Amino acid sequence: MTPLPDNNAVLIALLVKLGIAASLAALLSRSQKFRKTLFAEPRDYREKLHLFLFWGIPLALGVAIRYQMDYVAFDLTLEGTFVAGLLGGTVVGSVVGCLTGLTALFHKEWITFPISVIVGLTAGLLRNLCPSKEQVWSFSPFVPINFLLSLRSMANLQKFSWQLIFFFTLLGFDVMRYLLGQSFPKGWIFYLSSDNLAVLVTIFVATVGSAGLVIKIWNNTRLELKLAEQEVLVVKSRLDALANQINPHFLFNTLNSISSLIRTNPAKARHMVLKLSHILRKLLQGHENFIPLREELEFIDNYLDIEVIRFGKDKLRVEKEIESETLGCLIPSMILQPIIENSIKHGIAPKIDHGSIVIRSSRRNGKICIEVEDDGVGIPSESFPRIYHSGIGISNVVERLKVAYQSDYAFAVNSFPGKGTFTHIEIPIRESTAQTKVG
Repeated sequence: MTPLPDNNAVLIALLVKLGIAASLAALLSRSQKFRKTLFAEPRDYREKLHLFLFWGIPLALGVAIRYQMDYVAFDLTLEGTFVAGLLGGTVVGSVVGCLTGLTALFHKEWITFPISVIVGLTAGLLRNLCPSKEQVWSFSPFVPINFLLSLRSMANLQKFSWQLIFFFTLLGFDVMRYLLGQSFPKGWIFYLSSDNLAVLVTIFVATVGSAGLVIKIWNNTRLELKLAEQEVLVVKSRLDALANQINPHFLFNTLNSISSLIRTNPAKARHMVLKLSHILRKLLQGHENFIPLREELEFIDNYLDIEVIRFGKDKLRVEKEIESETLGCLIPSMILQPIIENSIKHGIAPKIDHGSIVIRSSRRNGKICIEVEDDGVGIPSESFPRIYHSGIGISNVVERLKVAYQSDYAFAVNSFPGKGTFTHIEIPIRESTAQTKVG
């Protein structure tokens, strides 16, 4: 291509090219399918095909637009093909090089085709030879400066060695393209030139900068996805840890109840052991952080059967007012047992005559509301903080709701001495795939 006489026009075109490279990279990073393909390691042939289509076609269109509009800023052949090989491997790099080269060949740029294929293939080979793919993602146009600043550290020197190889390989291809353009007839290869040395150096820097900018944008997206995955794993770990705190607490109290009946009523003790075995079997089958309300109620039934055996049917009555539409809603597992345990321990047990517990569920304004109400002795105001803020069971319930729903939940406990305690939970509705049915 004939050198552009206006150096200001060249500099403006370079700025526009950097903007186009950044915009294209940012636009593609918003595609979930492209992100999945780009960050997959290793990739199968279908994923390589997707990467080629997502990245190669826009590069080829840029060549066509450059030829039709005679505006050089749209042509990212060299840097785009290098990025394709460095991130996608030899197959993706060479195929993208073929696509951009064929588009240029159609316009009689004879040398662009072989150069593009060689660039993509070389970048792919460098990727395969590099011992760590993280170094590929760390490619930056500022590597020489960082290298000079890290001369004192041998570890950093080793880290930057491959970065320098990437940098000078791309820079070498750009210099080679310039020399070929100077040596062969006009129009055989696309390149930028200037009679000003500073502008010529800026052209080479812009080529490396465009490639580094694309990789940097995609790497930031990759790190954001990794961070999101880590946050999910952290939340899951916290939920598991909190649930594991509840299970031993529940088992300890149940075993105490069984031990108190072994001498006085062995038959009831055996019945309680049988019920406890059902609970343990379910716990050992696997733990899910979220389960349908139906399964939570089945678990509570086993627990309440144990407590009814302990206190007697005349002492403890249990009622349910469950809307059938709520049975399939997902709730944190083991969320009701500590609440019901506290109702029995602090409300029904100290009561002289019989007591009852009512469990309700309903759907309101896109949320599921669960209520547990007892008519026990209530909690004195001086004991309320110790039981409902410092106790293991309730504090874990609140913490699990906070971890699972952030601030999008409601949890309230109201206790009235001599009348009973009322607990209200309100969480967003999440439907399970199982069919809902009244148990």
